[in-house]
Amino acid sequence: MHDAYQEHIRDNAAVCSNCLRTVKVERVDPTRSGMGVEYEERLARHERHTEIGYGPAESVTDEKGVFCTHCGTEHANDRIWAPEDWHDPTTPLDEDRFHELVRHAYATLTDIGVSLTRDVFISIAVKNYRNYHDPDYCLGEALEIALASAAMGAANERDQRARAD
Repeated sequence: MHDAYQEHIRDNAAVCSNCLRTVKVERVDPTRSGMGVEYEERLARHERHTEIGYGPAESVTDEKGVFCTHCGTEHANDRIWAPEDWHDPTTPLDEDRFHELVRHAYATLTDIGVSLTRDVFISIAVKNYRNYHDPDYCLGEALEIALASAAMGAANERDQRARAD
């Protein structure tokens, strides 16, 4: 798998692995702020992308959980789809759903501060999808190329500014 995709999306505890939206945000514990110690950061649920609900569990105390409002999964690392299902005509995992994943992945990446070229990211992801690759491969490849494109664009801008000065 592609390293940048693995780091920013798949291994990120703040991102829902099922729909690729941000479901947790970092927050600073306000009780530690005036004590002369470093702020303690931890993840809290994203208010708009999650909801607190009740689901089946082994014990009553485990029934309450935080669910993604878009796909309904409880944990950020749960997936209700498998990569090999994407081109199976018997499943509802079609191109529209893939476009939705691409939009969510791009929004998540920009939210966490990754600089990438939007048009390159989207076009490479869709091109790979249409060539029958699984979503993880498509998004990983698109992210690698979009990162390189953004880096080259930034370098070109620096060169042009240096020549103008």
